[in-house]
Amino acid sequence: MKTWPLTFILRVSDARSLFGFLRCPKESLVLAIAMLATSELYGQGTVNLSNIGLNAPVYNSATCLNAVAGTAFSVALYFAPYDPLNPVPPNPATLTQVGASANLVVPGTYNGGSRTASNITPPGSLGWFQVKAWETAFGTTYEQAQTNPAALIGTSNIILVLTGDPGPPPTIPGILTGISGITLAAVGTPPCVPEASPVMLGFLGVALLSLLRAKNQSS
Repeated sequence: MKTWPLTFILRVSDARSLFGFLRCPKESLVLAIAMLATSELYGQGTVNLSNIGLNAPVYNSATCLNAVAGTAFSVALYFAPYDPLNPVPPNPATLTQVGASANLVVPGTYNGGSRTASNITPPGSLGWFQVKAWETAFGTTYEQAQTNPAALIGTSNIILVLTGDPGPPPTIPGILTGISGITLAAVGTPPCVPEASPVMLGFLGVALLSLLRAKNQSS
């Protein structure tokens, strides 16, 4: 059975007074302005949690490859309000997670769908966003994994995004244009050194032989 907050419960006499208030054009206008102001105060914005087409993969420094797809790694969107009077990126510690986490759909790539951030005024305007990634085995959130020095974790840069308006009518969610890739690493773990490819080794061999021939001809 649905329950309602006390603020939504009106006595009959209160309801009659409210309806009488609304019959007056001036009072109706005041109420409409108040409702609009409340909507603006608690505005929202939507963003697509996806790095598809953005050249910003999630990279595993332990393997020197893009992080594997599936549930081994998780990503989540983080948000902080934009202040036009102080338009600088916020302290990373002030960002909070928006919506549920997501997994990688193909190596290095996440596509978690739309997320809705609150406290964006007016609705569908600017907000600061960041993507954080972590090894799922060490927690259901980035903060949990961060407490374990063995966990592979990483963050993107913090970017300003023009969000979508959830409406009605809704507009297209904002895109994480300018987001950086994420390098997953454990605390104190040095980055891996990729092995040279066979093609590169071949070029080096040819160059070395050329140097040796030139030296022999000169001597």
